[in-house]
Amino acid sequence: MAKYKPLLWMGLLLATVACERPVPPVTNEVGQDAFNLTTYLHEQRQKLETEQPMVLKSVAAQGREPEVVETPDIDWEDELAIFEQADLSRPALQEFYTRREQVLEDGAVAVEFTKLEDASTLVHYLRLIMAPDGRLKQLNARLQDENIIFFSNRVIELSTDSRTGDISSYQVEGVQKMIFGDTLRYEVKANL
Repeated sequence: MAKYKPLLWMGLLLATVACERPVPPVTNEVGQDAFNLTTYLHEQRQKLETEQPMVLKSVAAQGREPEVVETPDIDWEDELAIFEQADLSRPALQEFYTRREQVLEDGAVAVEFTKLEDASTLVHYLRLIMAPDGRLKQLNARLQDENIIFFSNRVIELSTDSRTGDISSYQVEGVQKMIFGDTLRYEVKANL
């Protein structure tokens, strides 16, 4: 039995290592390469608050006809807050996602972040399309938050003007459910 003891220990060690899922390395380089969405949105908010462009906005809930308004009076901090939640540029968040890049036909780069299965993060999926000069062209994300009393699932999209890189439109489609309440479905669309 003593001669099999090293083999037994080696087998246990291999079994333990084989069961562990490798974690992608976290480096500052990955965090520096990620697009800083928060900074971009703060710059856009300041510009929009100064220029006060006319916005065509529609809001619909529970399948009802959308309520449409055209107004320059928008609370941009509140309006863009949901997009700020999708920022994954902090290096600490990188370990919870797989990252995939693809160069598109027009030279733009699509960067996709997909949440690892066992990670408990708000952003489940993020896709950024970046122009060859590094400007944001489009953002698509799915945010999901769930606890004992609340469930929320939101799909968000933001597009920019190809010439300036400024926000040109955005939309949010969501579902919210409280434990003892009805499910609320809503959709917000805005064009600048």
